[in-house]
Amino acid sequence: MKTTTLVLLPGLDGTDILFRPFVTALPAWVTALCVQYPASETGGYAALMPLVRNACRGQNDYFLLGWSFSGPLALMFAAESPSGLRGVVLCASFVCSPWPLLCWLRFAVVSPVARLFPLFSRALTLGYGSEELDRDKAESWSRVAPATLAARSRAALAVDVRRELRRCPAPLLYLGASRDIVVPRWNARLIQKEMPSARVVIIDGPHLALRSNPVDAAAAVTTFMMDAHR
Repeated sequence: MKTTTLVLLPGLDGTDILFRPFVTALPAWVTALCVQYPASETGGYAALMPLVRNACRGQNDYFLLGWSFSGPLALMFAAESPSGLRGVVLCASFVCSPWPLLCWLRFAVVSPVARLFPLFSRALTLGYGSEELDRDKAESWSRVAPATLAARSRAALAVDVRRELRRCPAPLLYLGASRDIVVPRWNARLIQKEMPSARVVIIDGPHLALRSNPVDAAAAVTTFMMDAHR
């Protein structure tokens, strides 16, 4: 395989920390490029789009992976039909509020609530935790302001990129987790309804399966990349 770039868009924390084991598990022909978000940015998806455009500018052959919060951002960018984009991966992500009823409660997600996110995150990896994962989560939470976490959460609960999904010009892989309670399985079904050609692969793990099960995640993504090149 010729060398191909995989542009990584992170989850709510906006850092590369939780990507590290996944990147290590990728084969040598994949060059990972992680976009990191400003720790104090509260402008939502629109404010982050220039970072994605800048990261992809000049890439001649690349794939784009949006993890959780960043899935809609990946689709917004793909809908612009950028040259060189060979495929899109949505990992544990969504095209509209992953919990539709919570959309009406999004304005209650403010900084004091976001300060509790690190405590909530422990329940998200129940049965899959490790000292290394706990350390990585603590590091990632420490890098982002509560106001930023709250703003990104509100943006995720209000987003609707079904139109952008239908306009996606590249093949799409949805990489889900078997025990994801943050983004339940109905989100994958909605994506397949809107884009029947989308491939869905489920790996074992919680919402952070890309971090807790990096080998299976890397295998699914690289198989998709190889198939897209054929």
